Amino acid sequence: MKIILVLALFLSGCAGMGYDADDDESRVHRAAMTWVGANVEEMVQAWGEPNNLRIDATENNQGLVRWRDTRRLAGTNTSAGTSSYTCIVEAYFGMDGTINRVETMTNNCDALYTEEQLARFTR
Repeated sequence: MKIILVLALFLSGCAGMGYDADDDESRVHRAAMTWVGANVEEMVQAWGEPNNLRIDATENNQGLVRWRDTRRLAGTNTSAGTSSYTCIVEAYFGMDGTINRVETMTNNCDALYTEEQLARFTR
């Protein structure tokens, strides 16, 4: 229950910070969605070990892996002189390891990755 509350608070905070939840036009979102139906360990092998969160599935709860990539790039046109780019990808899976849902939250996320990098993230 605490995890759901924390996640709900996190997502509501993201909504106020310019994040696009499940932006269907995002290249990162489209790449992540290709993993629905795959085994979570296959996704971990392609994406690398989750750097933000990993919760194993139990009889009563889904498992969750989360990757987060945040960078501040200088020389962009904001009042502070930097822009923030954030990608959050979450994959939910059952006890058998099969991914049944993928969610993304992005803020200029596509700018972080080349087509070649995204090809590695696509199943």
